[in-house]
Amino acid sequence: MGAALRDDYRGWLAPSGRYPVAVPDFEEPWDSPELDPAPQPSPRITQVKPTGFESAREIGEHVRVGTPVIMDLSQMAAPDAKRLIDFASGLVFGTRGTMERIARRVFLLAPPEIEVMVIDNASDDSGFYNQS
Repeated sequence: MGAALRDDYRGWLAPSGRYPVAVPDFEEPWDSPELDPAPQPSPRITQVKPTGFESAREIGEHVRVGTPVIMDLSQMAAPDAKRLIDFASGLVFGTRGTMERIARRVFLLAPPEIEVMVIDNASDDSGFYNQS
């Protein structure tokens, strides 16, 4: 038979692999507010079509709570649109999210819990959409 193993806390152990497991003794229930898991991403996406910089707060609030935002700047003047892009860039940097350009003057702001997959060139050459 194999040699016994030494356990510094409980003495000698047999090499059977059946060792006692320490189980913490919690007095608080698992659903206490201190032990709540991180908020889950929202199953919805918010679309915002701002006409001025005053919409920055609304966009920021959605991103901060974990809701992805599609920001369509097509109705904004160029200086205000640049200002809002600067704001959104800082917002996603501060929340560790991502910002992807979807189309001209349309951006997706995603919180870190949302994975955004970008496919530049479609590999399907079957011509399914080419009906000419």
